[in-house]
Amino acid sequence: MSRKKRFPFLKDLVDFWSIPHFLFGAVTALIAIVFSIAAGTAFLSTLVLAILWELFEFRQGIVESPRNRMSDVLFPLVAFPTTYLFARNIAIGQDRRVSLLVIMTILFLYTNFMAWKARLSRDRDFMD
Repeated sequence: MSRKKRFPFLKDLVDFWSIPHFLFGAVTALIAIVFSIAAGTAFLSTLVLAILWELFEFRQGIVESPRNRMSDVLFPLVAFPTTYLFARNIAIGQDRRVSLLVIMTILFLYTNFMAWKARLSRDRDFMD
């Protein structure tokens, strides 16, 4: 049974691409912490980049529902404050925050690579 049949309220909101979109918000939050960028500035930058990414996907001919495009912009905006508050308030040193940034960036890049690879190879399971 597909995800869409089990969870009809998630239809068009969550797909494999939701993972890298969410991770993008986590990475930008960690960048803000590690490089001492003001949270508001980093959050606004995250919003702008998320919108620009959706425009890029649209220009590449990626067909998504309006609800999915909206959730693709909202996922990083949810991940940013969640990650920012968590990483800012846990009792770890700056070196561990840098390590966390590196790990999250690798995970973000890997999930993007796998998603694009599946999309370009027209993987049926990925497209459903």
